[in-house]
Formats: sequence, C-alpha cells, structure tokens
Amino acid sequence: MKTLFKNIGFLALTMLVLASCKKDEEKLTVTAGESPVLAASASTLLLTKDSAQDTVITFSWNKYDMSWTNPALGSDIAKYTLEITSTPKGFASAYAIDYTGKLTGQFTGEALNQLLLNRLELPVDIESEIQVRLQSAVSPNSAPVYSNVVSMKVTPYLVSSVPDYPSLFVVGSHQGWSPATAPAIRSAKNDGAYEGFVNFPEAKTEFKLTTARDWDHPAYGDGGPGVLSTTGGNVVQEGAGYYMIKFDDKTLAWSAVKTTWAMIGAATPGGWDADTPLTYDAEAQVWKATVSLTAGEYKFRANGGWDINLGVGSAEGVLSLGAGNLKLEEAGTYDVILDLSNGAYYMYKLTKK
Repeated sequence: MKTLFKNIGFLALTMLVLASCKKDEEKLTVTAGESPVLAASASTLLLTKDSAQDTVITFSWNKYDMSWTNPALGSDIAKYTLEITSTPKGFASAYAIDYTGKLTGQFTGEALNQLLLNRLELPVDIESEIQVRLQSAVSPNSAPVYSNVVSMKVTPYLVSSVPDYPSLFVVGSHQGWSPATAPAIRSAKNDGAYEGFVNFPEAKTEFKLTTARDWDHPAYGDGGPGVLSTTGGNVVQEGAGYYMIKFDDKTLAWSAVKTTWAMIGAATPGGWDADTPLTYDAEAQVWKATVSLTAGEYKFRANGGWDINLGVGSAEGVLSLGAGNLKLEEAGTYDVILDLSNGAYYMYKLTKK
C-alpha cells in the first residue's frame, strides 16, 4: 500500500513540473509579408503538334516572405499552388498544381494542351481566355493568400491518332501547287477507293492528284468527263466551295460535290425538320458553331439532304458516312467542331460551355 501511495505522489509531482514547463515555454508565431507576384513568359499561345515537346510557358514568382519568433524552429518553405481556370468558370472550379518549395512552374506544349482540353474542357482550334493565379500559405493548415491574376489567350489543338491510310494529294492553285503541303484524299480500306474534303476558295481551281508529295511520281490529271488520267492536263473545278472529292484508281472515275454542313436531329433547335448550320473556318480547317442543344439524337449532314451524312464512328469523337445517329446525354450550350480535314477519317467534338 505504501508503494502505491509513493507512485501516486511521484506521478502528481511529475504532472506539476510538466504543467509549470508548459506555462514557461516560448510560443512560436510567424509574420508573413506580401503575397508573391506572379509572372508568365507569354500572354498568347497558339499550341501545335510541332511544339508538343517544347517548353511553351514558364510561370514564376518571388519568395513568400515570412519571419518566425524563433527562426531556428520555423521553416521558410511556403506551400505554393498554381490555380488555372477558364474565364467563364472562375477560380471556384480552378485546376490546382502543387509547387511547394519552388519558384517556377513550366509546361510543355503537350502537357498544357492536355490540361486545356481535359481539365478546362476548352474547344480545339478556337482562341479562349484562361486565368492563372498563385495561392501561397505558410503551412497546409494556414489561411492562404493570392497573387495577382494573369490572363492569357490560348488555342489548343486536336489530339488524335489518325490512321495512316493510303493517300493521294490534291495539289493545285488552291494551295500554291506545293505537293509537300497539299491536302489528301485517302483510302480507308486500301481498295483503291479514295475520298476526302478539300476547300477551293477560288472561283476556278486547277489541280492534279499526285501519288506522292512530289512531282517525281505519277500524277492524275484530266482524262475527260468524269475520269482522270496519268497523261492528262490539269483538272478544272468551277466554283469556290468545300468539296467532297472521290476517286477510284481502278476505274479512274472521280467526282467533286460542293458541300455545306449542318447539324440536325432531336437534340438540335430545329429538330429533325430543320438544319442548324455550321460555319467553315478556313484557317482552322474545321466547321463550327455554338449551339443550344437538348438531350437526344442528332447527326451531321451536307447540303440539307441525306446523300452525304455522318453518324456514329469507330471510336469516340470519330464519324462514319451514313452511320447511325449520335446521342447527346446532357442539355446545354455547346461549342461544336466538325473536322473533315483528314480524308476518310472524320472527327467531331462537342464542348459544353
């Protein structure tokens, strides 16, 4: 029993000493200075596949100044978080990247393009505005402060795995007679049947179909009404417009149909009775529009008829000629992109605003 009382007495004395020490210990506090200033190496970015691996933007900021009552116990490493958002959404839904302990943040073209498309859901080949700011904090649990807001104009590009189909190249007055940069019509089944879309901006276009991106290989020219020949002169197409070109290298038959494009269906403003037109952007080489859509089915079609129409394709975002209806699950206002620039492999993208 005496031993028990001795132990109790010792415990009480120890607690008293600890309590006395707690009262005498120094309280560690920190005083923080002004929020860091954020800077960007560019204010406008047109992203392309050619610059995918290059560093296209660098964000930098000065150190968040702070002073501790006991510098030996404090830390001068602040928590930095870069916040990126599209202007309409605001910072409430910003994408955050942790840069704790760093004073710069860099993006390659590919990394930034993925962020813009997948995180911010920006439309491809269209200039959009984003805003960036830096959040700084002394510790993960302390109240943050924010830098100035940096606004930027950005244009992301479409990321796709376009199949390497056999190709013929539409070389002519519409693009300076340069085989190296000519648009292609292609054969998806490698059966000699080629198709694709080409924009002819002139009232009269002359062209040939080359079998390679040079003039050293055979090229198809005019062979008479509706046919081509490797010994013929330039093919002449009257009338400016966006043409669907088909060619069969077995029969040598060819055709060119001028097209304009629209959406139609239950999801569109005109239902199945009236087209919702798309506008061609010659610089981006896509058809586009901003449309209020409802949940439901729809398709893309040319010239207000059903001879040339596009529906469900082999993969998400891919279209096939004459295929079934596409389906929209959620109503809203969408930026619509129809990309017919890759012969025999047609794509689209709907981005909700």
